[in-house]
Amino acid sequence: MAVQGQRFMTKTQHYRKVTKPLLERKRRARMNLYLDELKDLIVDTMDAQGEQVSKLEKADILELTVNYLKAQQQQRVANPQSSPVATQVNLDKFRAGYTQAAYEVSHIFSTVPGLDLKFGTHLMKQLGHQLKDIKQEEPYPYMAEEPVNLADQKRSKSPQEEDIPHGEDVWRPW
Repeated sequence: MAVQGQRFMTKTQHYRKVTKPLLERKRRARMNLYLDELKDLIVDTMDAQGEQVSKLEKADILELTVNYLKAQQQQRVANPQSSPVATQVNLDKFRAGYTQAAYEVSHIFSTVPGLDLKFGTHLMKQLGHQLKDIKQEEPYPYMAEEPVNLADQKRSKSPQEEDIPHGEDVWRPW
C-alpha cells in the first residue's frame, strides 16, 4: 500500500538514483586497486635501482609506468636477441632439466626391481647421445625450420631385440 503523497520510482529513476552511483563507486574502487598495485611495483623497482620515492600521485604512477614500458619496448627493438626465448640462460636451463630427467630415469632403473637391464642400458645410451647432441646444437634448436621428433626416428629393432653387451654399465648423467 502506497503512503499518500509518495509515488513509485520508474526503472530509469531508480537507475539514476541508486544503481549508477553504486556502479561508479565500484569502477573507481577497481581503478584505485590497480593503481595501488602499479604503485607497489614501481616503488619496488625504483628501490632496487637505488632511487627512493616518498609519495606518488596517480598521474605520477601512470607516467612512470608509461616511461618504463617505452624503455622496455625500445630495449627489445634495439637488442632483439635478448628476448627470453633466445637466451643462452634458457638453453642452459633446458640442458640442466634434461640432465636431471636423465638422472631420474637412471635412478628409477637402478632402484626398481624387475625392469629390463637391456632396455635400461639402451635408453640411457640414447639419452646420453641426445644430451651430447643438445650440447653441440646451435643455441636456438627450437627455431629450426623442421621440428625434430624423437618418436619419429626409425629403428631397425626394438630396444629388447637390440644386441647390447651384458657387462656394459648404464650411462649416468653425473
